[in-house]
Amino acid sequence: MDRKTQRELARLSQEAKKLWDEQRDILSHAKNVARHASQSANDIAKRDLIPRAHETYRDTIEPTLARIPWRQVPAPTKSSNPFVYVLMAIGALALGLIGYAAWQTLRADDDLWVEDED
Repeated sequence: MDRKTQRELARLSQEAKKLWDEQRDILSHAKNVARHASQSANDIAKRDLIPRAHETYRDTIEPTLARIPWRQVPAPTKSSNPFVYVLMAIGALALGLIGYAAWQTLRADDDLWVEDED
């Protein structure tokens, strides 16, 4: 390489290093701002939002739930039939296969796309 090209590469390298340092500083500052915002939001939620939500639950939702006539549902009896477990395993396997087939169908695979020739 000639001297002009070497000087240009050195200048570009210095500019890239300077830009990288600036970007690190900006990201560090953004991280600190986000941490401060998160702490502030947490303090506001603890001070204002949670007591208001608890008060609303206690005054509105709890009395409404107390008026609903809850029916006692009998507990299901346990079955000792091993066929039930075989059916559950087959169902879980079928659900997994359907999920895998859907994932294979919907995933983005760039190698499968043919670009138009213009």
